[in-house]
Amino acid sequence: MILKERDTSWRKKAMELDLLLSCHLTPEHRRVVEQEKWNLQAGESAEAQVAYDLNFRFREYENWVLLHDLRLVDGNDIAQIDHLLMVRTLDFFVLETKNYARGVRISPQGEFEAYPKEGGPYPIDSPLAQNDRHILLLQRLLKRHNVIPHRMGLAQPIFHNYVMISGRGRIDRPTPDSFPNVIKGDLFHENVMRRFQKAFTFLDAVQRLPQVVSRDTLQSIGQQIASWHQPAPYPDYRKRFGISEDEIQNTGPASSCAGDHHGTGASTLRKQSKPSEDTTKAKFCFECKAPISQEEASFCFTRKDRFGGRAYCRAHQKQFP
Repeated sequence: MILKERDTSWRKKAMELDLLLSCHLTPEHRRVVEQEKWNLQAGESAEAQVAYDLNFRFREYENWVLLHDLRLVDGNDIAQIDHLLMVRTLDFFVLETKNYARGVRISPQGEFEAYPKEGGPYPIDSPLAQNDRHILLLQRLLKRHNVIPHRMGLAQPIFHNYVMISGRGRIDRPTPDSFPNVIKGDLFHENVMRRFQKAFTFLDAVQRLPQVVSRDTLQSIGQQIASWHQPAPYPDYRKRFGISEDEIQNTGPASSCAGDHHGTGASTLRKQSKPSEDTTKAKFCFECKAPISQEEASFCFTRKDRFGGRAYCRAHQKQFP
């Protein structure tokens, strides 16, 4: 059962990065924007593949609940959980997705190195430690909101920390059996489900029987967790990278700035509040920034009193009576 689908805000981020790349950026700014776009697309590709496989496997499982892209906030602490999978035995599988270019290498001490597209491996923060912090924050919120039902003999939820690596990357381990919770994303279902089922001997099943919750209770727990989700603030790429006003303006006849290609690009980047002067050339919905057809843009432009001189996709046209 899927209770929360994946977040699609990355599309708007990718669109804005494309707008920036169509402007007169300095070589350094162009490099960092291109890198940001590559990182965004690489991360999205890895998460999309894992999400597809999880949805395919668990969509029809009534004893399991699946949530994607959770951003939980507790004071100054933030946990961004890529995928959360829960079962009626109150086992919580917290999944962190990583898309390293060629995979990772793990030392006997648990130190991680990533393999880039070129060159040798370089040290990175441990994704297992990162996911541990996510689990701690989730545990804190579950306890504070008193989500887990109390009954005689009920044990605490069991949390499983898994890091999913892109299927195209390799995982170099100290020994073949070490770090089994760092796995290829496409092998998660087969490996984890097999281990999970093997771990339940008859005695284990009897001992854990008191903590098995109903399907309705499991769904209620998942819905409460989903309600804690707080979307991340939209990034201000101009401010982050120090891009100047001159770089985004159409400064000459040879300009390839966003305004030439997308009609609303430069004004969007300047956060202009006034409607575009030439809405008939708009290629993106003013509300959701999704691509729109010339027909949709013309429909809005010829009805300025209704749409305020802005272009909207068909879905968002319906919000104007």
